[in-house]
Amino acid sequence: MAKKKYSINWEDDEAVSFEVNGVEYKDLEDVPDEADRLKLEAMRDSAWEADFDAEFEKTKKEIEQGNGFPIEKVILSVFTGVSMLMFLVAAIASISNIQKINREESVPGIVVDMTVRYEYDENDRDRVIGEAYYPVVEFAAKDGRRREVQLSEGSFPASYEVGDEVVILYEPENPQDARIKSAGSTALMWILPGITGVVGIGFLGAVLAVRKLMPHEEEQM
Repeated sequence: MAKKKYSINWEDDEAVSFEVNGVEYKDLEDVPDEADRLKLEAMRDSAWEADFDAEFEKTKKEIEQGNGFPIEKVILSVFTGVSMLMFLVAAIASISNIQKINREESVPGIVVDMTVRYEYDENDRDRVIGEAYYPVVEFAAKDGRRREVQLSEGSFPASYEVGDEVVILYEPENPQDARIKSAGSTALMWILPGITGVVGIGFLGAVLAVRKLMPHEEEQM
């Protein structure tokens, strides 16, 4: 029994026709013999797999030689950018805090009221899951006018009681921007620069780690 000859005609990596002993078929479904169809289908799939493997090896080799997509350099650039941005935010916030502290005036004040704010469950608006107490203070600014200001620094439990005498720090140009002189209020001012600074240091550490893992330029040449 003569051995059958099979062939596949390709165009742009696509199988456009199939041949069995010189007889051409446009589609596998047109091949009348099931054994012939299975043989041609296996040949087609094998060719696709071989082409994929060849492309994969080519891409892998290019990356290893540094001629392909430099993923380490992209990561390095992104991490460096994020690190610099975080340091910039930390620096701007720090400078703003220092300028604010230098502008602030100090005057005696008194807590005249306590405002409580409740935090509600998002799924049940009638269910209270937290609360914070915000002091309302009264003080006389340097211009002689007495002002009553609700501070933005709340706590639970309440840190102050009505009648407590406190020292008020306020902006002369904007007396409503006031705070009670305390370690807590000062610490709150440094939360933003502190967090962004730590994040910046973290990304900088990642940059140094990536640079250490990357091959040196001399080794790539």
